[in-house]
Amino acid sequence: MTLTITDTGIRRSLQIKNRWNPSRPFYVPALARAFRPDFSFSEQNSEDALKARREKKKNNIIDDDSSSFSEGVTFESEIGQRRYQFCLKTIGQEVRRENPELVELVVTSLLRATECDVARTLHRAQQYFDFYVDVFGKLSFKQTLKDDEQLRKSFESGVLQVLENCDDKGRSAIILLFNRMLPEQTESSGMQMIRMINYIILRTLKNYPTAQKHGIIVIPDMGGFSYENYSFSNGRTNLYVISKFLPCKIHKFCLLRPLYFVKFVLPALKSFVFPGPMSANVHILTQDPRDLLREPINLRAEILPPMYGGTNTSYDFIPRLRGWELEEEETEFSEMGSSNHHNDNNNNNNNNNNREEEIGDDKESGFARELFKRQDQFGNDIAMDCARAPSRESNDLNDDDDDFSSHNNEEDKTSGGGNFLTSCDDTNTYDSADDKSFTNKSFEVL
Repeated sequence: MTLTITDTGIRRSLQIKNRWNPSRPFYVPALARAFRPDFSFSEQNSEDALKARREKKKNNIIDDDSSSFSEGVTFESEIGQRRYQFCLKTIGQEVRRENPELVELVVTSLLRATECDVARTLHRAQQYFDFYVDVFGKLSFKQTLKDDEQLRKSFESGVLQVLENCDDKGRSAIILLFNRMLPEQTESSGMQMIRMINYIILRTLKNYPTAQKHGIIVIPDMGGFSYENYSFSNGRTNLYVISKFLPCKIHKFCLLRPLYFVKFVLPALKSFVFPGPMSANVHILTQDPRDLLREPINLRAEILPPMYGGTNTSYDFIPRLRGWELEEEETEFSEMGSSNHHNDNNNNNNNNNNREEEIGDDKESGFARELFKRQDQFGNDIAMDCARAPSRESNDLNDDDDDFSSHNNEEDKTSGGGNFLTSCDDTNTYDSADDKSFTNKSFEVL
């Protein structure tokens, strides 16, 4: 897998290009169809789709133990770990060296979301890496609150928040408060919102593996919002980024306290904005936030603050930011500590690498034979699926989606077959109920 500066179309999507139709009272963005959301990844990896695939595999097995398919392939299993190693080897050491923590998190999250489907994981990972390079300039860039004061102040405005472990499956809810957005919507503010969405989702996926597996709930809250401040281009771009690039699956999309205009117009545009089976997981709620506690949303009342119909009076997002900053400091400290031993172990590592290179080809060939021939353990025709991009044909952007078959052989020859292990924290850092008091204080929005 190779990384180059790829135009993912995000900045072009934020550009305001209107065409006037005299028969209609509104401006229609000329690039609306080119950047329509693509939720095919979430649809293919929904709980219903995963269950259907498991049943199909189970019915096709004869005289074999199908216990592994009855529950699906888990990331923690032996098969899941072997597929994890295969994905890292396919991505290649050169890409992994640029930002090892990010690459490991993306691969781990996607494998959990797809029940260790290698083809979907590699395709989505390539899309996200292209997005990351396009937004931040290089994959080695590390997004932190400590080094990005504008990002930290944007979060302090409260425009974007998260509720972890908010339902019985351990999903997380990303809440967008429209009434705290800037009145003037520019391309720079749109890019800042994309960076915020990227940071908050990556941080949530890192701390909560249950959100990796079961997905994320997106809740735009339009309470107290004025339609004059709404930017169609920014809203469309946010949906485009979340649905097409980020390394997570979207479980539901719940529009809370919508404007009357949106409440009546969105159902008519639902098939366009949310095409395919994803439209069944889009819910337009009422002005009553207690809808989040009812069917089919069923969020936990003890996690939600009172402003969303819950009983968690101790919720406050500002201490959450302080906790994230401490996590960044701990990560930086651990990286500095590990680098102190680099020189002492350099000679030993070189000797070990030489021995691994001698046997790397044998390991690779044996692993590939086992992966592509034993379909009872590794799924449906991965060799063919890896060469097929699972995105919608209706999305005419980047029609030549990434083809991994042309890169796998090159990376297998150059990567040297080294192991790249990781450990993902399967325990929640803290629950929402442990936070301080919730406040409706309005912060300065940047």
